[in-house]
Formats: sequence, C-alpha cells, structure tokens
Amino acid sequence: MKVIILGTGTSQGVPVIGCTCETCRSKDPKDKRLRTSAYLEYRGTKILIDTSVDFRQQMLTNNIKDIDAVLYTHHHVDHIFGMDDLRQYTQRHNKYIDLFGNRMTLKEMKITFRYVLDKELIRHKSVPLVKFREIRNEPFEIGNVEVIPVEVSHGNIKIFGFRIGDFAYITDGSAISPKELKKLEGLQVLVINALRIRPHPTHFNLQEAIEISKAVRPKKTYLTHVTHDLMHGRINEALPKGIEIAYDNLKLKL
Repeated sequence: MKVIILGTGTSQGVPVIGCTCETCRSKDPKDKRLRTSAYLEYRGTKILIDTSVDFRQQMLTNNIKDIDAVLYTHHHVDHIFGMDDLRQYTQRHNKYIDLFGNRMTLKEMKITFRYVLDKELIRHKSVPLVKFREIRNEPFEIGNVEVIPVEVSHGNIKIFGFRIGDFAYITDGSAISPKELKKLEGLQVLVINALRIRPHPTHFNLQEAIEISKAVRPKKTYLTHVTHDLMHGRINEALPKGIEIAYDNLKLKL
C-alpha cells in the first residue's frame, strides 16, 4: 500500500490568514499545512479520503493522475469543497467516480453540489460525473479492497474514519467508543487528528490523540488536522516514541 498524506491542517490551514505567531512565521516547510486529506493506492485501486478545499493544489503537487473513489469522513466545508475538481478526472478518463459517505454526508453534499445532479449538465459532461454511495457502519468493498468504517463522534455528529488493511485514518474525531476502538487494533499506521494542546469540544487535542494511540498500539502514529498551536519540530521532540506530527506530502509504504 502506498499512502500520501496530502494535507495536515485544520479548516483554516497553516499559516492562518493575518496571524504572526511563531508557527505561522516558521520557515520549516513542515509547518505549512494545507487542509486535511489523504490518498492511497492498494491492490491497483486509487482511493482519496476527502476532497479538501486545497484539492487541486494537492493533486498537482503529487502528480496524481487518476482516482477511482472518494471516501468522505463528513460534510464540513474543509473536507468537501474541492469536489468540483474531480471533473478533470471524469472528463480525462471518461468515467464516473464513486463518492462514499454516510447518509448525512451525502445529503448535505447533494445540497451543496446540487448542479452535479442536473441531467443536462451530466449529458454534456460539464460537471463531475459522480455516483453517491451511501455507506453504513459495516465493511464494504471498492474493487478488491475492503474498507472498514470506524464511527467516531465529531462533537454532536457521527462521522466516519476508515481502516484499509493495516492503515487507518481518523480525522475530526472527539470521541471513539470501545467497540470502534477495537477496529484499530493491529495497525501498522494510524493517522489521527490532534487539533491543538488545549481541549476542544469537537476535536481530539494532543493528549487525547496520544492516549488513543497508546490504547490501540499501532506500530506508528501520525497526527493530523493540527493548528498553529503545534510547531512541528518543537512538538515532535516531546512526543512519545512511535508518535509524530504528520506533514503535507508525507509518503508512506506499508
């Protein structure tokens, strides 16, 4: 499995507009964070997790030439607003792309992107050619790849993380039940959100993410969806062994 962590920032990204804090002024490229997303290739299938606001830039930077499916964690702006640029793939490869998400996610996406359901626009292929695939909290397949949804709380809504093989990706979570935590056992790599140092009502903070990592004991944990609270080099030095802050365009092989 090949994985690219495309973006590691929060909805505001880092640097934050107008901010002059030490992280936002940092010269370290690992402190430059586009909005959160990931891409993986496994058993010949190309899967994207979320189409972030920075989707176009992420695709160009990593020279990603095709996508077979998109897994959506939830419907918030920073995770879906790049969807229109799927049009470049559907036009170039003359195909539809499957979009997988829970009922709430797809309902909200169909409102936000209602034009992609216009039959006349579809006929002229002037919109992304997509198929909305509702998923529940049970395994499903994309081609010959099994995907295991992991239900997490994002404040007062339920969203999905995903496990594929020995890799799992959780973002925007604030709580995970013991039943769902069991799905994360035996991982090689866990990617999980760690918004900031202080507690937050709808996201794991740094200490909470560390505690989850210690509970499920993957071989390696990468922290994502982080604010300018977390300066890459300084925080990494203080993290437990096996846990690191991810950075944009980090490439992994499992």
